[in-house]
Amino acid sequence: MLKNHWAEVLDPKDPLVNIRKKGWDRFEEIGLPRPKQEAFQYFPLQKLIFPKLALRKSVDMRPVAGLVFIDGFFNEALSSVPAPLVCQPLDVAMRSYGLFLQNRLARAMKEETDPFAALNGAFQGRGAFLYVPPKCQIEMPLQMLHLFTGEEMASPRLMLYLGREAKLHLVQSSQGKGFCNAVIDSVLDVGAELTFCDEGSSHFQAFRATLKRDSRLKALFFPKGEWTRHSIQVQLAEENAEAAIFGLARLEGDDQAHVHATVEHIAPHTRSRQHFKNVLKEKSRSSFEGKILVRSEAQKTEAYQLNNNLLLSDEAQANAKPNLEIFADDVKASHGATVGQLDEEQLFYLRSRGLPLEQAKQWLVDGFCREILDQVTR
Repeated sequence: MLKNHWAEVLDPKDPLVNIRKKGWDRFEEIGLPRPKQEAFQYFPLQKLIFPKLALRKSVDMRPVAGLVFIDGFFNEALSSVPAPLVCQPLDVAMRSYGLFLQNRLARAMKEETDPFAALNGAFQGRGAFLYVPPKCQIEMPLQMLHLFTGEEMASPRLMLYLGREAKLHLVQSSQGKGFCNAVIDSVLDVGAELTFCDEGSSHFQAFRATLKRDSRLKALFFPKGEWTRHSIQVQLAEENAEAAIFGLARLEGDDQAHVHATVEHIAPHTRSRQHFKNVLKEKSRSSFEGKILVRSEAQKTEAYQLNNNLLLSDEAQANAKPNLEIFADDVKASHGATVGQLDEEQLFYLRSRGLPLEQAKQWLVDGFCREILDQVTR
C-alpha cells in the first residue's frame, strides 16, 4: 500500500522531488517497525493502518494569526505571521534559502532513524519554512493550527530557523480528526530561544532540534487521542546550549501514549533536563524510552531524565526505560522512573479534613500533574 502511495506522490516536476526520494529511500532502508524492535515494542502496531494520502483542499474560513495547515498542506492564504518573521511554503523557500534548506533536509533524510519521520520526508504535503531573523524577539505565542477535513493521511512539515539571539514561542494545536504524521525540524542559532508547546495534534509527531552556542530550548508535549507516539531528538551541538523537555499525558479507556526521546550532548558545558509524567485510568497504556547520549568531547555536561507514572486502575500499564550512554568522564547525569498508585496516607489525610473520596483523589492527581503544567507559564 505504501508503495502505491509513493507512486501517487512522485512527480518529476515537484521542486522537492529529490528530497522526497531521499525520504523514501531512507524509509526503505529502515523499514516498518517490528514488534520486537526496542523503540516500538510497546506500540500497538496491530492498530497501524495507513489510509490513503490526503489531497490539497480549500476551506472556507477566515485567515488566522499564525500558520495554518489543511490536511498537512501549508495554506499561505490563511496564514499570517508578524513582521519581520518570514514564512513561506517550502517549495518557494527553496529558491531563497535553498542552500540551508537543501543541506538541512538532505542531512535529516540521511540520518533519520524513525520510519515515520522518514515517511513524512517522502509524503509531506506542502511544508512550510519559518525564519526568525537575528535579534527578533516575538513575545506573544505564535499559533500553528492543523485542520483535518477527513481521515486521510496528512504529513505536515515545518522547517524552523531562529537567527542569532532570536526568540519565539510556538504553540501547535489541531481541529478535526485525521491520521497525522507530523515533523518539526528546528535550528537554534547562537543565543536563540525557542519555546514549543504541542497541545496534541498528531498520531505521530517527530520533533528535531539542533542547538548552537548559548541557545535555549523548552519543549512541552501534551498528547491527546486514542494513540500517539512522539519521537524527540535534540542535539546540543555547541557549548552552553540548554534543553528542557517536558511531557504530560492523561489517559483513559484504551488510550495509548508513547514517547521515544534522545538528547545528544556533543559539546562541553551543555545542560539538559527531561521530565515526563503519565496518569493512566482504566485500560490505558503508556511507554517511555529515553536516552541521554554524552559524546567524549562533551565534558562538564549536566543531564537529567525522569519518568513518573500514576496508575489509577489495576488494568492500566506503564512501561519505562530511561537510560544513559556516556563517553565523557566529567559529567553530572542521572535517570530514573517511578510507577505507583495514589498514596493511601495522603488520601486519609485529605478525607480526615472533610474532603469526599473522589475529590481527594482528584486533588492528588492534580498535584501530580502540577509540576509539568506549571512549566507552561514559566
